[in-house]
Amino acid sequence: MEIREFSQERGKDWWLEKIGESDWRAGKYLHELLKDNSFYKHCGAKSSLFLLTEGRELISFCTLAEHDEVPDSGLSPWIGFVYTFPRYRGKRRIGKLIERAYATAKKEGYRSIYVSTDQKGLYEKFGFTFMQEMKNRWGENTLIYKKDIETPDFRDILGRTVSGTIDRPFGSAHPRHPDMTYPINYGYVDGIIAGDGAEQDVYVMGVSKAISKFTGRVIAVLHRLNDVEEKWIVSPDDRAYSREEILSAIEFQEQYFMGELYILQDEAT
Repeated sequence: MEIREFSQERGKDWWLEKIGESDWRAGKYLHELLKDNSFYKHCGAKSSLFLLTEGRELISFCTLAEHDEVPDSGLSPWIGFVYTFPRYRGKRRIGKLIERAYATAKKEGYRSIYVSTDQKGLYEKFGFTFMQEMKNRWGENTLIYKKDIETPDFRDILGRTVSGTIDRPFGSAHPRHPDMTYPINYGYVDGIIAGDGAEQDVYVMGVSKAISKFTGRVIAVLHRLNDVEEKWIVSPDDRAYSREEILSAIEFQEQYFMGELYILQDEAT
């Protein structure tokens, strides 16, 4: 899967046609805004449209917009036009786009992001909390959800040497999802309790065989944005791994969650 920003795509016509194939009224409206070049006038000059794609197929799309359907709210930016094509639903794919929107808003200096919706119980899955009801531009009530942008400090964790136990070794099947096989050793740090009340979870890099114990240095922390857990990434041979190598190794499981990777080299700079 790949995330694209519509404005940066050379093949805009292809993706525009794909957006127009959505079976959702708001998706059709977004298609019209893009087609007649009024998207930025409607949503704001700094707004973005993110596409989650696989090859030439469009899986999901959403916007990060300066303005939304709630006028004069003083709130910004907004997640909007959130859509996943029917055949891709049920795997929280839209979470990866919200993750990108969150990172974009954070880079631009925002402190929160917002969603206006009529759906209860949906955006809580992506780390949002209900804020209040407001009136949209048509005078109808809408639910406003908010997600604060965090900057956690992992300096006391990154670089630490830890030891622990592997309870889901390389090549084993996930206990609840047997079709998921672990391409990496996964376990916990002995004696350290995480935010979910269980031992601190770890991914152990660089060992392509099943092991039962590990000792190594914490080279990264995956901060989940829609969960109470953090995942520590450990290097048993003190080797440094790139951001891309780490994300690729843990994607098999983390693709179903939203997260930010804090890496040791970043902290050093």
